[in-house]
Amino acid sequence: MIPRFLFLVHPLLPWQGRVIGLRIQASDLVRGRLDRLRSPHAGRLCRLGIPGMVNGEVVSIPRLPEQLLTDQDDALEQMVRAVEAQDPAPDAVGLGSLLAVVAGRGTALAERVTPPVTTGAAATTWAALGNTLEVLERTRERRVAVLGFGGTVGQALAQALVEAGVEVTVGGKGRKLERQAAKLGVPIADDPEAVRGHRVVVGAATTGGTLEPSALEPDTVLLDVALPPTLKPGPRPPGVRVLAGEAVELPSGLRRGVFGRPYQLIAGYGLRQLYACLTEPMLMAAQGRTEPFAQGRRLSPQAIEAFAEAARRVGLKPRLAWDETR
Repeated sequence: MIPRFLFLVHPLLPWQGRVIGLRIQASDLVRGRLDRLRSPHAGRLCRLGIPGMVNGEVVSIPRLPEQLLTDQDDALEQMVRAVEAQDPAPDAVGLGSLLAVVAGRGTALAERVTPPVTTGAAATTWAALGNTLEVLERTRERRVAVLGFGGTVGQALAQALVEAGVEVTVGGKGRKLERQAAKLGVPIADDPEAVRGHRVVVGAATTGGTLEPSALEPDTVLLDVALPPTLKPGPRPPGVRVLAGEAVELPSGLRRGVFGRPYQLIAGYGLRQLYACLTEPMLMAAQGRTEPFAQGRRLSPQAIEAFAEAARRVGLKPRLAWDETR
C-alpha cells in the first residue's frame, strides 16, 4: 500500500474561510460562522501526492488564528477529530501555520492520536536557511536580522546562520531570550531596533503581524516565514521586497488533483512552489519514518540535517522566488 500523509491547515483570514466553505459545501463557513462547523472530515481541501511514492490530503480546521490562540483546547479537539476521521489512518500528520504552535507544538496531539505528528519546523528552518544564504549571496550582505527568536524556527535559524558564519541580530525581549542570545553570541533587541541598519531580514515570529513596515530600511529584503505575515498593514519603504522564506520547489512528479492548484493559490503558495512545512509529513510518510522531524519547542541541528538528508534523497530544494515579491 502506498503510504499516506495528512496535512492540517486553517484559514488565516475570514475570506479564506468563506472560500473553504464553498469548496466543502458548508453554508456556515460561507456566511463566516467558523464556530459552527463541527465535522472535520468535511474540511478536506485537496489531495496531493507523488505516484508510486506517497499520497496525501490537506484538511482544514475551521478556525481563524485568534480562535486557535484563544481556545487551544478546542484547537486540539478539532485536530484530533480531523486525524481520527481518516480511514485508513495516515502514516504521518503535519501541522500548518498556527496549528504547529498551539497545544504544545504538536505534543498534545501526539498524545491523543496514533500516527506520528510533525510540526514542519525542521523543513521550514532548512528552507529558510537555504533561501537566506542565497539572498546574502545576491545582495553581498553579511548581516541578517532574525525576528521571532523566541520561537522554534527563529531560534534554530539564528543558530544555523551563526554556524554558517553570518553576523546575526535577533529580535525578541525578556531575560530568558537575552540569556539565550548571549549564549549564542548574538545581540538582541526589540524588533524595530533589531532590523535597523539591516538590508536582509527574516520574519520568523510564531503569530505574525509583529512589525510596522516603516521600521524597515529602504531596499530591504524580508524573507517571511511567519503565517500570518510579519508586516502589519501599511505603506512600505521604497524598494522593499517580501519573499516567501520557506518556499521549496515542487517535488518531481507531484500530482495535485482537481483542487490542488486552487488550494495553492488560496493558501498563498503560488502555482510554482510549496511551503516547506507541507513537505515534512510527505517525506516522513514516503520514507517510512516514524520519528517526527520536529515536535515541541526544541529543534536540534541534527533534526534539521535529518530533514535535509531526506530532502536530498528526493531532490527537494529551497526555492527563492526573487521576482515574486508579496
